[in-house]
Amino acid sequence: MTDEADRHRSHSYRLEDLDSSAELGRLRAQVEQLAGPELELLRRLGILSAKRFVDVGCGPGFFAEKLRSAVDGAEVIGVDVDAAMVELATRRTAGTEGLSFRLGTGQRLPLDDDSVDVAYARFLFQHLSHPGDVLAEMKRVVKPGGVVVVGDTDDGGLLVYPAPEGFASFLEASARAQEARGGDRHIGRKLKGLFVAGGFEDVRAHAQTLTSEEIGAKTLVAIAVGFKAGVLGPPFATVEDVARVTQELDHLIHRPDFFGHAIGYLAWGRVP
Repeated sequence: MTDEADRHRSHSYRLEDLDSSAELGRLRAQVEQLAGPELELLRRLGILSAKRFVDVGCGPGFFAEKLRSAVDGAEVIGVDVDAAMVELATRRTAGTEGLSFRLGTGQRLPLDDDSVDVAYARFLFQHLSHPGDVLAEMKRVVKPGGVVVVGDTDDGGLLVYPAPEGFASFLEASARAQEARGGDRHIGRKLKGLFVAGGFEDVRAHAQTLTSEEIGAKTLVAIAVGFKAGVLGPPFATVEDVARVTQELDHLIHRPDFFGHAIGYLAWGRVP
């Protein structure tokens, strides 16, 4: 599986391309701020009544750990293409009953057909060249009547005011850079369509706004902009331009009139 995993690793997201400590902090903050509303929505939909979950693209396991805590008696299996992430998640959660992690790819999950009740992927699809293929694989491992859920973001819903000079160009360059790596910064708006095209039943979608008023300007910017700044550079933007925008943004978030928001999108469908 290691060779297959290496072949399918996304060029859009590689931990070794980033400041690993800062990125793990960003991922933890992302889960801390978003998992509550996500899990509450899943609870209202009855999805948390399931007993066996797979978290696809689980990373260091922060969300899988939250999910396991939220569902009494559940089994949660985290799957990630990055062996270092799987090792970290396993080490962090050692001894947690009902929680395990496996190396695998979205194109070929290490699970049998019809073997889980819910397949969940969060902030993974923005990094995929062929998201429909991964959605089909998630569908394969879910029992008939079970649910597939995908959560992600979309830069069309990212707004800050006051904005640094060149911020719009910064976002456009980030989108081009991620597209060149096989990703999609505008995947959020497309999620429902992927489920419809994938032959799911009872397809629904939901948008959740996250604002600087709720979580603080510094946290919002770290979650929504930190990854972009970490991977953006030539030929899409100069190092100097990236540094200037991020430094100016760090200054602006302390202004009393600063406001920003990002939007998270959740789509789900039932397996026939």
